[in-house]
Amino acid sequence: MMRVDILLQYNLMNNNGSVYYNGSKWISNNCGEFTVIGKINRYCLVNGRKKYPYYLCQFDDGTIVEVHSTAIHNGNIKNPNFPSVFGVGYLGDGEWKSCMTIDGKSKLTREYIAWSGMIERCYDKNYQKKFPTYKECVVDEKWHSFQNFCNDIHLLENYHQWKNNDGWELDKDIKIKGNKLYSKDTCMFVLRKDNTIEMNQRTKTDKLTGLTYVGISPSREVYEFENQIGFAREFGLSQTGVNNCINNKQKEHKGWTFKTKELISK
Repeated sequence: MMRVDILLQYNLMNNNGSVYYNGSKWISNNCGEFTVIGKINRYCLVNGRKKYPYYLCQFDDGTIVEVHSTAIHNGNIKNPNFPSVFGVGYLGDGEWKSCMTIDGKSKLTREYIAWSGMIERCYDKNYQKKFPTYKECVVDEKWHSFQNFCNDIHLLENYHQWKNNDGWELDKDIKIKGNKLYSKDTCMFVLRKDNTIEMNQRTKTDKLTGLTYVGISPSREVYEFENQIGFAREFGLSQTGVNNCINNKQKEHKGWTFKTKELISK
């Protein structure tokens, strides 16, 4: 049921229309069903005459939006609280915008690029196939909202450097080693070159690729591990030998065999 205090925020007029009447239900292209709940007392001039084509609509989750009748008819109406970004992220209703217009051209904002990239890394399966270190990474539920993300990031270390200069990126790994969570308490902004150095250290030097490996000893004992170097050091093996077995360059190393766990059942 529509709350009276919300309706009082809008300048509504009598709605006697036969098409976009109060209570009529429609389907949006991407955000589900919505209902017309009122006609807004806002007009535009068409051939010198006042027309009132603006309506107030409500989605099933309670979100209210103001739209033109054409958008209702075409289904081109969006719910800012619908998880439209990789099935998780949503723009929310607030001052922060995903785009800005410069010299007549639309351009994604710096905030939106950082936010959507973070959501993509954590929730896009195709991205994670290319970069498996992001498997099991998640974004704090509060930051699923673009508005909340933008309201928080000014608190992050090096925010002003990122805001005013190129070459800075959002990072979750340097502040807390082994971290899998993007949040206000775990992230900071870092120079792209420092982020690359850290990533190379983690994925190449330490061999922390985001994958889990299975090692079978000569006595047929089974071990699971993620850090190739650490595992090789613990059991007196060569990391090169372990890696060669994992990548099918040799069958065994000192009687051990190795596989990538994710590929065993395939």
